[in-house]
Amino acid sequence: MSLSIAAIGMMLALSQPATRLSVQPWTGSEFQTTSAATAKYRLKVTGAPESVIRLQASGVANGWLAAFCTPKICSPERLDVALPSSGEAVLQFELIRESDTAPKRSGATIRDDRGASVTVP
Repeated sequence: MSLSIAAIGMMLALSQPATRLSVQPWTGSEFQTTSAATAKYRLKVTGAPESVIRLQASGVANGWLAAFCTPKICSPERLDVALPSSGEAVLQFELIRESDTAPKRSGATIRDDRGASVTVP
């Protein structure tokens, strides 16, 4: 029996653990890279160990900026996350109001390059 390259690719994709994204209010310590005047969330990314997940934020209100933060860096709008051998990473996701004329609140949608998404209220 011979399998096509497309069939093999589909089988490999189905055998990989699905990416899961979850968001909760931030309760950890403050990172040096983050701003004090922001809405902060705990973003948990779970997927295949040792894989790289590309995250992107959308649906942010005008005058607001979305940022993915680690203790070392904050990246506006998008970030590539290298999952460790545990297959799990925790980031701080921020919504930063940049303009006095911006709405008082903003939400966002975080998506990965594999189809998972989560909504930030």
